[in-house]
Amino acid sequence: MSAAQRFSADYAAAELERLRGLRVALIGETIIDEYVYTDAIGKSGKEPMLVCRHVSQEAQGGGVLAIANHLSEFCESVELVSALGAHDTREEFVRSTLSPRVQAHFIQKQDSPTIVKRRYLDAYSLAKLMGVYHYNPAALCEADEVALGALLDSALSRADLVIVADYGHGVLTPKLVEQLVKSPVFLAVNTQMNAANQGYHTLSKYRRLDYACLHEGELRLDARDLHGDLMTMAERALARFDARALTVTRGKRGSLLLHREQGAFETPALATRVLERVGAGDAVLALTSLAIAGGVPPELVGVLGNLAGAQQISVMGNSQHIKKARLLEQLQEHLPARSLRLTAAAGG
Repeated sequence: MSAAQRFSADYAAAELERLRGLRVALIGETIIDEYVYTDAIGKSGKEPMLVCRHVSQEAQGGGVLAIANHLSEFCESVELVSALGAHDTREEFVRSTLSPRVQAHFIQKQDSPTIVKRRYLDAYSLAKLMGVYHYNPAALCEADEVALGALLDSALSRADLVIVADYGHGVLTPKLVEQLVKSPVFLAVNTQMNAANQGYHTLSKYRRLDYACLHEGELRLDARDLHGDLMTMAERALARFDARALTVTRGKRGSLLLHREQGAFETPALATRVLERVGAGDAVLALTSLAIAGGVPPELVGVLGNLAGAQQISVMGNSQHIKKARLLEQLQEHLPARSLRLTAAAGG
């Protein structure tokens, strides 16, 4: 039986409201996403190179900044721990992108700029032409590691849930990972696969976790299995990490959520407009982590996560964060309008 048959829109709204009291700590890399829009004017006269005219550009808060803003729509307490660069810090811009409801704590990573991921696009088609990363991939030095660990320890002491957005750019060191793993706070993790870490940055960096949210390619990379059965891989990962639940996002094929006690649930993709996919996984991570930690029924978790992802891919990058009001409208569109959880779910 699908979530649309088992749950009402009013019941889902009540579950979301119940999550407001969760106190969330968030750690990971601060990233500034820059979009440079261009117009292709032709081939260079002397080189085999495409030449473009600059049209415009914009900067957005990405990485944990975007996740913090998503969370701020649903929780009263969001505490962010992250690192900026010691040079080209851009702290004023970073803080300006954050919701007033987010309490942010930063260290400055030595010999590093604040991470900027710049993408060059064709202004008409929005096709991406090239990406350039401004960052230092080296791990934190010992002094920075100690400073970030102290901030993390303080945030964990006040948290019901910690979400880790590990983009593999040197901030989450083995010592900090062990600090997270040993903490009694509910641990939700994503280890993102991207151009800077592909092939060696996987979920197995964490020996234990309570919830993981990753896309199919990231799970297959961790399992070193390109063609194997996805359900089998998910079951093995759930057991290996001793996790409560695991979400595998699959793009237009929807998502799979495997819950330790309640089994497997598939949710179709719910997007009606796709502009860009950057940030969609972070949106799903934010909302499903809250829902799993808060005990929302797993069938409903899949719907909430896919609706969050649908919101995010309808805008350019992280130019907007998930809006709770819009999510409630989406729930009315996808779930029945009855005011109580349906009878079929009462014993489930």
